[in-house]
Amino acid sequence: MTSGKGYRVDIPALRTYSKNLSYYEEEADAFGRLVDQADVTNESWGIIGLAVKSQYTDKLQELRDLLDTMKQGVETFSDKINTAATIYQGAEDDATMNFGQHEAQIDGPR
Repeated sequence: MTSGKGYRVDIPALRTYSKNLSYYEEEADAFGRLVDQADVTNESWGIIGLAVKSQYTDKLQELRDLLDTMKQGVETFSDKINTAATIYQGAEDDATMNFGQHEAQIDGPR
């Protein structure tokens, strides 16, 4: 949202958004548990099925790797959102001076 010069940032909203991203990590873990259940033993495949079991196992591992990558991406994104909130908060704090009970805005968002 603009207000004359620059932008106003809702810092608590950034922090809340960052915190809520953990939901996607939890969902990736839940989906990963389902993938683990889909991995069956060699005996379950029978003689004919053993020909495709290695492909199936490879695809399950690929899916596990993708879920891990997704979780890492969500964690990195969350950290970056938190860093942005910290930087914006620092800019706001630097733009305010307190004189006793009085607060003055200096060279900051208006």
